[in-house]
Formats: sequence, C-alpha cells, structure tokens
Amino acid sequence: MSDPKTFFADLDPLYFKDRDVPVEEILHWFKLCGAAWMHSGDSKDPHAELTSGKCSNGFFNCLGLLKYVTVSEILANQLARKIRNTIGDQKIDWVVASPMAGITFGHDVARALDADIFMFTEKDPHNKGVMLWNRVVIPEGATVFQVEELITTSKTLNAVQKAVDKGNPTPVKWLPYIGSFVHRPPQLPIKWYGNRQLITLVEQEVWAVDPADCPLCQRGSPRYKPKTHWEELTKV
Repeated sequence: MSDPKTFFADLDPLYFKDRDVPVEEILHWFKLCGAAWMHSGDSKDPHAELTSGKCSNGFFNCLGLLKYVTVSEILANQLARKIRNTIGDQKIDWVVASPMAGITFGHDVARALDADIFMFTEKDPHNKGVMLWNRVVIPEGATVFQVEELITTSKTLNAVQKAVDKGNPTPVKWLPYIGSFVHRPPQLPIKWYGNRQLITLVEQEVWAVDPADCPLCQRGSPRYKPKTHWEELTKV
C-alpha cells in the first residue's frame, strides 16, 4: 500500500479544479489512510463500538483524510462545485460550520464558494449537544449557508441552526441547502433535512444500534472501539 503522505503530496488541486472526483476514488483515499471501514458481512470479522456504547456496521474518520491540506482543498472544491451546480450563482455571504472537524473543511468550502465570511459555532461546555453562537453578529439580510464535514442525523444540524438563530439579534437568512462531505444516515435515501436540501459528496448507509439489538453481535462478531482498535477494524 502506498504511503498516504507521499500519495496525497503528489495530488495537484488545479488538476481537479474542473474535474469530478468519482466517489470510488474518494473512498479509495479514505482506505489509503485507514480512515474508513464498513463491515464485510462475515460474522468472524469485528464491528465498531461507538463512544455512545452503540454498535455500528461502519465508521468514517473524516479527519484522517481531511488532515491532508491538499486533500481538504480538493474535496472542498468538489463540494463547492456541486453546490454551485445546484444553487447557481446565488450569493453566499456567510458559511457556518460546527466544531471541531468541520471547521477547517468549512473554511475551505467557504473560500471555494467565494463567501465573504466563515464562522463556526462552539460546544456548550455545560450542556452536551448544545451549540453556542456569541462571538459575532450576522448582519440582517446576509445569506448564510451551512457546511458540515460529516452528517449522521439532524441533531448537529439543528443544534447549529438553533444556536445561530438564538445568538443573533436579527433573523438569520438561511439558504435552503446544507453541504456535507460525508452523509452516513442509518437509512437512505434522504434528500432533505427539514426545509433544507442536502448536497453531499459521499453517501453510505451506516446504522448504530444498542448491543442487545445488534445483528452482528448476535452472529458472534466481536466489537471494538475505533479510537483504540482502529487497526483491527480496518485490516478486514
């Protein structure tokens, strides 16, 4: 297997500026740096135990891929092109993302979209799952586009929107779209979250269930925590 650092260093963002990167190629990049895994279906192979304690048939470590600056730029440009193909030349004044993995990718997408300002919400240290918006004010009438590096459910999306709406003194003009690098809901297809259309580069159906309801556990598949047993999961 190629060294990912060397492989990605040879990629030229300008080469991909007007070319679509196939989903299969993006998944290859994930696998090249051991940053994506899906269960093989063989009950002897392990599956993931998430931080929540639930079991999963797949896992994406977006930071494992987006930490490469060149790759983040290429993929941000890819998403921005797809966004533009959907929304046309609609002016985007602000791009907003959530912490933490979405910050640098959101910034790269904002640049590719020629947005004026990029900003991110912050996690409330006292309330899990709650976001805060208290550092800046979005001017009334400014258009706002939300970008995430990964979407599993609408929980984070809604928390970001709620925080921005609550923390801003005037109504926020959200564009009716959401951009995401990876979309991994438990069931596809999903094209809309609320009144906002999803625009994404990679989609994969990934479920998470309690161990008592996990079909892989029931078939004898061992479960490992990705943070400490990533090698065991990705070598399958």
